[in-house]
Amino acid sequence: MEKNSKSEISKNFYPLLTGLICGFYPLVFYFSNNFSAINSWEHLGFFLLFFIGIPIVFFSIAFFVFKFSEALSKYKTHILFVLIIMTVATLMSQAMYLTIKKKILLGLLIISILAAWKLHAHYRKLLVIVLLMSILPTLNCAIKIVEHEQKMEWTVLPDKIENAKFKSTPNIYMIQPDGYVGKDMMEGNLYHFNNPLYDWLENNGFKVYNSFRSNYPASLTSNSSMFSMKHHRFGKVLFPSIDMPNSRDIIAGNNAAITTLRNNGYKNFFIVQDEYFQQNRPQPDYDYYNLNPNEIPYFSNDNNVKKVVLEDLKAAMDTVNVEGPRFYFIEKLLPHHIHFAASKEEERDTYIEKIKEVNSWLANAVNYISEKDPNAIVIILADHGGWVGLGSYPEMFSTENPQQIHSIYSALAAIKWNGQLKEGMDSELKSNVNIFRVLFSILSENPEYLKYLEDDSSYNLQSGTFSKSVRAVIDDNGKVISN
Repeated sequence: MEKNSKSEISKNFYPLLTGLICGFYPLVFYFSNNFSAINSWEHLGFFLLFFIGIPIVFFSIAFFVFKFSEALSKYKTHILFVLIIMTVATLMSQAMYLTIKKKILLGLLIISILAAWKLHAHYRKLLVIVLLMSILPTLNCAIKIVEHEQKMEWTVLPDKIENAKFKSTPNIYMIQPDGYVGKDMMEGNLYHFNNPLYDWLENNGFKVYNSFRSNYPASLTSNSSMFSMKHHRFGKVLFPSIDMPNSRDIIAGNNAAITTLRNNGYKNFFIVQDEYFQQNRPQPDYDYYNLNPNEIPYFSNDNNVKKVVLEDLKAAMDTVNVEGPRFYFIEKLLPHHIHFAASKEEERDTYIEKIKEVNSWLANAVNYISEKDPNAIVIILADHGGWVGLGSYPEMFSTENPQQIHSIYSALAAIKWNGQLKEGMDSELKSNVNIFRVLFSILSENPEYLKYLEDDSSYNLQSGTFSKSVRAVIDDNGKVISN
């Protein structure tokens, strides 16, 4: 009888398969919800070990325990029923919250133990249920893989601006305060703040571009278009999203703007406050990064690494082993957009306090650059608006209110040309997508490149029944488009 019992355990309980099934659902769930940020081979290897390796080892140990413990083998089905539920639940806690929710898991453990007394014989059906639950996230992963592997034909430029020959090669500093709106929006009804920064910039040699706007509502979509000098309209994929395919690879890796600068002898510096743009470990194409990918945890919430941006900029400027002109991309996570954690009025007040904070930071950064590098071009360019006036995240995709729409896209743009500007060559500079094309046309003194300016329309996603579609919300002339 004992031999038959042990034989039954060996025959019916396959630890490798059980571990694989229990880990597969949390694995595909996590990938389907975070694919753009974790689509590197390093991430795949780590998460296979974590989500698949751990449960396989766990159930293999359980197998040997059952094999050699007759007392426990009597309750094999009871124990397996509980172990399957708790293994999946624990891994799902990490996948959903990036932490182990101990109280929730303790409650689930008690429930699963009670359920096991009546349902233990059906433990294998739990595995079937887990497999069925894995179907949708698996399909979602497959779609995302296809979307990310598509050729990005939208990045192809209509001319040879990447081969432009600059007549002048000053150092260039592009400072990006996240979510900083322009003067007209700041002084309007939603923000209602008399911000002294715009006058300060003009008094310090900057040209402030009024009614400037981003072309997309969030950092990834806005910056990937800006560095590519082309519209992507969210990548023309089956299921467009704010987390656009390959956007991080463009921003923190290879893009048309960096290629053009490199072709003119520039060394390129990437200085950011956190790991958001580098979460998926894009292939390095800049010459200098202040954040090493090894600093980024595999389970990243895009807020794990914090850099002191101004100190890192000073350190980068002091590097002496880099020859040639320099381009610096500098991101500061202020004032940032609102987070819908309080009322509209409270969110607006918090945003204004952050404006005051970043104003001081910008003044310090500009003064330092001007002192150390007085002939440089300094660009202050926000990636998008502050979203003040919106009541929820979904409202960003559904609002028809012109003020709210302008709040999403209005962006601070100010450039200290330091004598490099050729009169009239920036007359059509109205949105982020054209900033580098105008800059390169001016440095090369070639107005021919301005013939291929992208239209200044702004695009957003529109919620549908099962997915979102792409639509223009502001036209080339700055007019809000009614749905």
